[in-house]
Amino acid sequence: MDHGGETVPYLPTSAYKRMLDLAVGVLEAGCPDDVWPLISSELLQSLDGTLLLRKDVEWTPAGGAVTAWRRGSPEPDVLGAEAARHIREGFPFAGHYGTTPDRAPRTAAEIAGERTWRRSGTAVALREELGTDQMLGIPLPASGSTVQGFIIHRAGADFRPQERLYAAQVQPLLSGAAAQARLLGHCRRTERTDPARYGLTPRETAVLGALASGLPATGIARRLRISERTVHKHLQNLYRKLDTVDRLSTVLRAQELGLLTAPAPARSGERSRRTAGPGG
Repeated sequence: MDHGGETVPYLPTSAYKRMLDLAVGVLEAGCPDDVWPLISSELLQSLDGTLLLRKDVEWTPAGGAVTAWRRGSPEPDVLGAEAARHIREGFPFAGHYGTTPDRAPRTAAEIAGERTWRRSGTAVALREELGTDQMLGIPLPASGSTVQGFIIHRAGADFRPQERLYAAQVQPLLSGAAAQARLLGHCRRTERTDPARYGLTPRETAVLGALASGLPATGIARRLRISERTVHKHLQNLYRKLDTVDRLSTVLRAQELGLLTAPAPARSGERSRRTAGPGG
């Protein structure tokens, strides 16, 4: 196999063994929170990365959950606002994966050009804030209208041909692991995460529960006996605290974090009111 003039005939047996271990670990996972640390640990080790980002929702410069793991840490990291903004802008991956059917792993320097990438505002900001200057995008092969996948950060030299080959070989496994995590997310949890862990107040938690049942703002206001304006204020607080941008991503994020056990079925009267119009 030829990568930029350098021949890489195959991956070492140890790489495939790690992939097999990852597959077994994912199948044995009991909830989504068990899946992502396994993936981050494997990708960061095999690709000599320092930071892994997971993208599973639409990003805009102003919003969208950015989940990050640092090498050697079992828990997700919280990025600074400026670093998160640059990452959400997606340069140069958004312009490539968002406009072409290509889903092969690519580096930022490969897409934008080494010189253009290093001089870009994104690269400068990430060097200053995260200490990294190289990125490798690994999109999921079939991610629908919203491109999903992973971005590996590191400092120093760009990713080698053998590392890109590994990224291409592990792609199908990552797609299956993401599907397994979504399946686990739909399963009812035996224990719920304490909402206070994410700074949610009892009223915000109640609004979140009503939101998961599919109620519009007017329906939430009626159920909780508060004004519609207050509902919108609570929704904005939920978006900020859960790092989301809309109602759907908020419910999905809350389910992933264990703040919701499962989507609550709407009562027949509420369902008929929702079909009549958005109502807020």
